[in-house]
Amino acid sequence: MSYSRNYSTTIAVHYSGSVSYPASEHGGSVSYSGTAYETVNVEVRVDTDPFDASVAQCNRQINGLTASVGAMNAAQCANIAQNANRISDTIINGFFQSVRTDLSTQKAMLEQTINAKLLLLRQQADTLREKQRVMQENYARTSARYQKIFEDLNNELATRIKQLDQPVFRVAGSIDCQSDRMLHTDMVQTAVTANAESATLQSQIAAAAVKNHALQAMSRATDFLMAKARTELTMQKAVTEGSGKDAYLLPVCIFETESEGNVRNRTCHLPGSYDSDGSLAQRLGDRLAGENFPRPTADEDRQLRSYVQSEISENITNSDSHSERVRQMINKLLNY
Repeated sequence: MSYSRNYSTTIAVHYSGSVSYPASEHGGSVSYSGTAYETVNVEVRVDTDPFDASVAQCNRQINGLTASVGAMNAAQCANIAQNANRISDTIINGFFQSVRTDLSTQKAMLEQTINAKLLLLRQQADTLREKQRVMQENYARTSARYQKIFEDLNNELATRIKQLDQPVFRVAGSIDCQSDRMLHTDMVQTAVTANAESATLQSQIAAAAVKNHALQAMSRATDFLMAKARTELTMQKAVTEGSGKDAYLLPVCIFETESEGNVRNRTCHLPGSYDSDGSLAQRLGDRLAGENFPRPTADEDRQLRSYVQSEISENITNSDSHSERVRQMINKLLNY
């Protein structure tokens, strides 16, 4: 689309020079200078119609090309999808056909093998049944023969024993007669009742003795378990598991005071559970005498302050004036 633009500006022109004039009464020259201003107007007209026409023609050609490319892309995608589906169907059908053929072949071979083995098993089963029948008949004949022999031997042995020990058998027979006569009297019920009561009393006494022994055994077992538990608890508190090269840290508090004459006194304190008699603290204080301890790093200082604050919160829970003064003094010493 054609358009016009107007531009206007003012131009300043500086000038200077000198003019000589001829001698009359007095000859000489005169200098002059100044600035002249001139306004310039410029009108610019830009004709874009040929360019717009070429752009429109190019746009129509590009639109046609885009449409043809889209159609070609759609046709190519459809062709690729169709070919891919055809190839995949062919591959899948061929794979399943191959698997089906392989399975059919294996099935036929297995059926032949199974039928042959079943036929062999049937023949072996018939042979085993025949052998079992023959063995049962032989066992029946043999057992019947040996049973008759053992019965004859038992009868012969019983007859010979009775003949050899005839007096003993006569005494046994008379004793049986006397026992039968005693069992049919009225004293039998009394003896049976007394025996039953005595047996009940003996069983109750035995049960009480067993219960007493069991109670004593349970008491001793309870005492043993309690002693074992106390021992294990003591061992757990007294023994620390480790490889022998582990390092363990103990809280140590060192006080250093300076009196008149620049005399310094250093005191070491340990928890009472680790140093009941104070000997460890004394040895540690003697060892650390004369040592100059470096200032803690920023990380160590942060950890120390966090630990002290947690201890203050845990041990100083009251909000009275005394607790507040103690808390402030601890923080003051910590920041010293």
